[in-house]
Amino acid sequence: MGIAGNDRGMGAEAKAEDLRFLEIEHKFLVPPAYDPEVLFAMLRTERVQKHYRTEVQDTYYLVAHPSHVVYRHRLDASLQQLTLKSLAGDNETRTEINLDLNLAPGDQGQAITAFLAKQGLLWSGTLFKSLEVFYFDDAEVCFYRARFDGDHVACIEIEARGHTSIGSAQAALARWEKRLGLDPHQRCRSSLLELLLLPHLPDELRGRLQNLLSSS
Repeated sequence: MGIAGNDRGMGAEAKAEDLRFLEIEHKFLVPPAYDPEVLFAMLRTERVQKHYRTEVQDTYYLVAHPSHVVYRHRLDASLQQLTLKSLAGDNETRTEINLDLNLAPGDQGQAITAFLAKQGLLWSGTLFKSLEVFYFDDAEVCFYRARFDGDHVACIEIEARGHTSIGSAQAALARWEKRLGLDPHQRCRSSLLELLLLPHLPDELRGRLQNLLSSS
């Protein structure tokens, strides 16, 4: 998911904050036994634009070149995407570029693997998510449970949408945190790659990735 902003006809200052290929979000870890129904009830009292639940398969790919990004192949019943995400020590603001793929041929994972092999494919792994997401005019709020190789996490994510500046997006995240009773000091700064996949990487690749994240 990514933020879209229309900068057509705007000045140079606005263009400097072109958010079309940025993801601005806050993530909060919750206990495994967390019941999201209270959260969903609160969200339904707001002006929901769209709401859905789905099961998602996300395959992550680490490549040699460029080393500071991760690719993700997302597949569910209604969507197939290849996404480039920047790696960062804090996951609040990251590059996110989504390419929509044709869903009709089915899972295009083999073609993606062959494509990324030309960039020096180092590792890939697939995690699974059960998620429910609510869209609003300024943000989307998502609850999901994700699992990989026996490890599990449960998260609430708030992602800004429809903004034309990073400051406006951050303000929207703060408003939603307050509405939902989330403590901003408890925000998780790690990505799902770090939370679920990093511990399973080969030692050398794990060390390299940790160094990259700590220096960004």
